[in-house]
Amino acid sequence: MRTLRFWFWVLVVAVAACSSHALCQNPHDYVPNLPYTAQIVGTDFETLADGIRVQREGRVVQMRDSQGRTRIESFALHRLNCSADRSQPDVVNLYVPLRRQFIQLFPGPKTASVMTYPGTGPTPAHWQTFGKTTSESLPAKTINGIYAVGTRTTQLIPSDGGRGPDVVDVEEKRGSPDLKIIVLVKHTSANPSSDETITEIRELERSEPDAALFEIPTDYKVVTETDGPQGGPPPSSPNTEQQVRQP
Repeated sequence: MRTLRFWFWVLVVAVAACSSHALCQNPHDYVPNLPYTAQIVGTDFETLADGIRVQREGRVVQMRDSQGRTRIESFALHRLNCSADRSQPDVVNLYVPLRRQFIQLFPGPKTASVMTYPGTGPTPAHWQTFGKTTSESLPAKTINGIYAVGTRTTQLIPSDGGRGPDVVDVEEKRGSPDLKIIVLVKHTSANPSSDETITEIRELERSEPDAALFEIPTDYKVVTETDGPQGGPPPSSPNTEQQVRQP
């Protein structure tokens, strides 16, 4: 459960949007001509019942090419503390806005799952909030060499069906108006475990990524997913297998 909660916040920096300033787009948005590759590190702090403060780290590699395609490579937590090969991600998420396709690559078994959404234009992301929320603007600052502006959002979440004290969640989110990406997300929660998660871009390269990184490798087995909308693989994808999810 802790690992799942942590990776939720690591991925927030990869897909969240800065709503109040329109600073950054999620991977479902079409943002051409602003290529980059970023090394993103997430640090999770938890205070245990005995007062010991535990720190965990994870990372993702996120990139976008001039065609507006995005690639997010996720590396499992356990790989950061052992001698296993850290160069190969556990899962890779691709989004091709002009084809409205979301693709998941699994390097271990060499399989790819493809979902194509109907309609035209990028697929919007929907984020649901609970409780009372207030936001304030933050002064601009430079983070790891990147100019960023942002907001601080405080959320009061009722606990125990409204019978207990509200849980106070505070999220500081900063983004680059130049590159339209999230630079830092800091989340703290005033709950019994005193959780804090900081996710930030540590390294940024603004050159064009290799175009092959945004395509399915030719030796992967492709599974086309359909869950309501009719799905379809990218053009000329080899080894395609049709799979329909039953309701």
